[in-house]
Amino acid sequence: MGVGSRGDEFTVPGHELHGHGARLESDLATYREVWAGAPVGNGPNPAVPSGTRQVPMLFGGYSAHALDRMVRWGEGYIGGSLPSSTTAPRFEAAKRAWHEAGRQGAPKLVVLAYFALGAPEAGRANIQDFYRLAPKEIATNAVLCTTRKTIEQTVTVYTDLGIDEIIFVSAVDDPDEITRLADIVT
Repeated sequence: MGVGSRGDEFTVPGHELHGHGARLESDLATYREVWAGAPVGNGPNPAVPSGTRQVPMLFGGYSAHALDRMVRWGEGYIGGSLPSSTTAPRFEAAKRAWHEAGRQGAPKLVVLAYFALGAPEAGRANIQDFYRLAPKEIATNAVLCTTRKTIEQTVTVYTDLGIDEIIFVSAVDDPDEITRLADIVT
């Protein structure tokens, strides 16, 4: 979870880009209250059954606020599909923040990895389109795995960094991409 930086994601009146961090903080408090069984609205009834567990949340982003939210509200940190030279320092910062906040154990570390095995050019175009309003360094540095070799390298790099989970995200809308990926990673 992160606050985001794309202006087009904040077009609803009352939910503009300005103030989105404070709104997220308020929403996080509401989520925790609801999951703890607090009544919702004006009635006495909780929104969830008794015994409902807190939903684990991962936080991502490149600011000190992102790490602060992770240690206060989350179970770990999620990094984007960027070069490991960019994400590795963020994972280290997440571990440091976790330790400095007195949290027990270690944060769960997860990374996203885009892939397009059957149509790499379409995948690149989709990523560029999605990130066209994001900071330029994100759009130009997004990593796209397009071959068996790049998938295997991604797994090796993040395994060596101690990442707990890699979430491969198809950059194209072809369901056969999942089979292509499974043939490599299983």
